[in-house]
Order: sequence, then structure tokens, then C-alpha cells
Amino acid sequence: MERMSLRDAAERTSRSVTTLRRYIRSRRLQADKLPGRFGPEYFVTWEQLSAAGLEAVDAAAVAAAPSSGSVALAKIEGAVPQAPLDRVLRETVPLTLFHELQMKHEQLLVQYGMVRAGGLRVLEMQAELDARRRQVDDAQAENGRVKERLAREAGELRKRLRSAELELEGRRIEVAALREKVRALEMLTRNTVTNEAIDRQFEDVMAQIQRVDRLTAEREAADPGPAPPWGARGPYPDPEH
Repeated sequence: MERMSLRDAAERTSRSVTTLRRYIRSRRLQADKLPGRFGPEYFVTWEQLSAAGLEAVDAAAVAAAPSSGSVALAKIEGAVPQAPLDRVLRETVPLTLFHELQMKHEQLLVQYGMVRAGGLRVLEMQAELDARRRQVDDAQAENGRVKERLAREAGELRKRLRSAELELEGRRIEVAALREKVRALEMLTRNTVTNEAIDRQFEDVMAQIQRVDRLTAEREAADPGPAPPWGARGPYPDPEH
């Protein structure tokens, strides 16, 4: 039992690979999916093609058959059922024109697929663009809110800085006043120390005078002699009185 690929079956039955695949999807044509050169492929046999109403076409006989150019392809599709449509086309349309129409049909399908894929891609890009626009709008709104918050925080920081500067200026004035007080206290301390030193020196001098007077009195008591011409010397009065 000979197996052939869909391309070989299309050449032998004057069908396109797309048509055979459509028959397989509609289960009109039974095919076996087997490993091929580029992965899994469909393979069919002559029995399966015959069961689907597909037979080999003699290219020379079809070329020699008279042409029925008066029958349009659109009228054939509207008047003949789908099952014998290929047989009717083979019998009424020249083989070269049939192949050309098949090629045009496949090209249109490919172009339609490309256009459809492009349209889907455009829709996806449009949806992505809308999403990006929404993200940009959200980011701009968030940026505005952040700017407003930063402006409020900057105003509060300026107020705090001004208050700190005023407080610092007040502290500087207090420090200057305290320095003046310290300077005055230092001067008072120096004056106090000077007065205390003078008082101690005066007390030392008075103590020495009293000691001399005492010694003189003791000497006079021990050895009385003529009285001095200046008279007896008594205790010195306090110069402050």
C-alpha cells in the first residue's frame, strides 16, 4: 500500500495542498500523520483518495479536452454542491487555468492570513499603547502629587529653619550678655582679692608695731632710765578711725 505526501497527492489529483488539508479537517479525507523530514506530516494512500472521491488525473487528456470558457467559476460554485465541485472544475475549466486559479486562491489565503495577522498585531499594539498611555497619565498624576507634597514639606522646613535662626540669634544675644556678666564678675573678684591683700598687709604692719611696743615696754620695765624726750608711746590709733 503506497503512501504519499500531500504534495505528491496534490500533483497527482490536480488539487492544492490547502484543499487536501481542508478535506482532512472536514474528515472527508482520511490521512495518517507520520514523522516526516520536517516533523509530523500527513500521508495518504490511493484507497483513501478514492474513498474521498479523488482520483488521478491524466494531464494530457485534460489538456486535449475541449474548453468550456462560457461557464464562470462563480456560477459553478453557486450551482454545484461542494462534493463534486472539483470534478466539475476539472471537466469545465482548462487545467492550466485551474492551476492558476488554485495558485491565486492560495496567494489570497496567504495574503488574508498576513493581513489578519497584521490587524491582530495592530490591535495588540493599540491595546499596549493605551495601557502605556494610562501608565503615563498615572505617573504624571503621581508626579503632581509628589511635587505638591514636596512643596508643602519645603514650606514647613523653611518655617522651621527661620524659627531655628531666630532662636539661634536669641541664644547668641544671651551668650553675649552672659559673657559681659562673667567679665564684670571677674573684675569684682579681682577687686575683692586686692582689698583682701591690702587688709592682710595692714594687719601684718599693725601686728609688727604692737610687737615692737611690747618689746619696748618690757625693756623699759626691766631697765628704767630717763624718759625719752618724746614721751611714752602708746598704742597707735587705727588710721581708719
